[in-house]
Amino acid sequence: MDIGKSFTYVFDDPNWIMKVLIGGVVSMIPIVNFAAFGYMVTTLKNVAEGQSQPLPEWSNFGDHFMKGLYVFVGVLIYLAPVLLLYCCMILISAVLPAASGGGDAGGALATLAGLLGMCLMCLILLFVLVIAVMFPAALIRYAVSNQLSVFWDFRGNFDLVRANLANYIIALLIAWVAGFVAGFGVILCVIGVIFTTFWAYLVSAHVFGQFWRTSQGVVSV
Repeated sequence: MDIGKSFTYVFDDPNWIMKVLIGGVVSMIPIVNFAAFGYMVTTLKNVAEGQSQPLPEWSNFGDHFMKGLYVFVGVLIYLAPVLLLYCCMILISAVLPAASGGGDAGGALATLAGLLGMCLMCLILLFVLVIAVMFPAALIRYAVSNQLSVFWDFRGNFDLVRANLANYIIALLIAWVAGFVAGFGVILCVIGVIFTTFWAYLVSAHVFGQFWRTSQGVVSV
């Protein structure tokens, strides 16, 4: 994979300034910002298909928005166990101490609630880590197939990672580095980080597109 190109390909597009500006503005608006994620998905697919200038136009806004909405649905699917565990943790923290009625029994139940809460928090952190590692695989498969069902095809997503583990780890690290670098946009005032964050989406799209091509035995462009 050409790691350097993932950071610079955006600037090869003759209209990159306008595309990034629009993407940054769209990213600021709740709900409407689904289109920014959809734009990322379309870019990923274009890279996977080997297009030399993969940044799409913003004219097809509705398509970008719907793809981003489906990505949001996919996120909810992956977050479902975390949300369930969090609700259980809140319920235990509220119900056990309240049901104790004070006294020694109340102290014991409060201690039990604390221990159970800690265990659930550990499980939540574990699930979040798994999601952070595995969700990009589902996102990649969705981008190239446009099939919402890949988000709950956990076996297929895991198989993609397992069969291409080294390249997948590299792609993840590059995406995370891009996100970290984007944080320095705050130096350009708060507005700056909005555009650098959108640029980080595009870096991730390119490196994930390259990963897909490599996983299919195709030389990256």
